[in-house]
Amino acid sequence: MSAVAKPYRRPQRGFSLVEIMTALGISAVLLGVAMPSFSALFEKQAFNTAHNDLAAAFHFARTLAVTERQQAVVCPSTDAQNCNSPAVWDRGWIVFLDRNRNKQRDADEPVRRADQREREALGIRSSTARPLVVFRPNGGSGGANMSLRLCNADGEPVSALVLNNTGRLRKASSSEAAGMASCS
Repeated sequence: MSAVAKPYRRPQRGFSLVEIMTALGISAVLLGVAMPSFSALFEKQAFNTAHNDLAAAFHFARTLAVTERQQAVVCPSTDAQNCNSPAVWDRGWIVFLDRNRNKQRDADEPVRRADQREREALGIRSSTARPLVVFRPNGGSGGANMSLRLCNADGEPVSALVLNNTGRLRKASSSEAAGMASCS
């Protein structure tokens, strides 16, 4: 008598439909809880990036003025070539040496640094009394203090950079920024 061999059955692998739907449901709940945190993180990162880029432009312009022994200008620009949009820095800014001291970029004054930005919910404003920054060869910026307000989509200041007349740049505290004018 020969023994009849039973066919080998491979154990089944994979997940059942119920297991997959349960995992997807749990994932959706976790994602729903985490999404507001991610939005706040992205907004904070946009503010930090803009703050650091502006600070870098000011430090570069100040160093340029001192090393070249000429007046350097940082101004808002939408086309990376000319100063425009007084007091509105949302779309970008340029740095150039102002040889003839007219506070405008002329054809013989090359742009030394340009930062162009896509339209974001982030607003960047200065006062209309001081819409641009001029650094003198001694590193000072002259005039009154300048505040650049970084505002959220609602126009409320969240952060600010303050430049004093000696050319020193500092970040305003959150309470100082909250007390500044809106970006609207």
